[in-house]
Amino acid sequence: MSRFLSAATLIAFAALPAAAQAPAPKPSPAPASFEKVLIGTWEGPYQSDQAPPGLLRLVISKDPQWKATLGVITDQDVPAGDVQELKVEGEHLFWVQDIMGMVCRTSASLDSGTLKGDTSCEQGGAVAITASFVLLKK
Repeated sequence: MSRFLSAATLIAFAALPAAAQAPAPKPSPAPASFEKVLIGTWEGPYQSDQAPPGLLRLVISKDPQWKATLGVITDQDVPAGDVQELKVEGEHLFWVQDIMGMVCRTSASLDSGTLKGDTSCEQGGAVAITASFVLLKK
């Protein structure tokens, strides 16, 4: 019995380095149909318990890299920086943007022709504002 246990232990430990060297899976690219739907201008409301209500205008293009601009439309001036680190993976979008001096991270996905997402803005390492949005293509 101890020989069997020793052999099984050696086999298990020999397999560990091979498993550790396996490459990480790459994110799946966006389906071509999703890319076509995604490109254009999207508008709609956002909701937040920490910020006044307003609208978002998201303009997405691809030439050949993904690019986007996002504007915040409210009755108050909301300075928003350029969309950075825009990624399209499968049918999901991710980006980072500076809004009013906060680092905001956003994720969104397409659901029945509607782009739905959530944003979390950090200031000083702590979450200061969260918001959700629903955008329709114009």
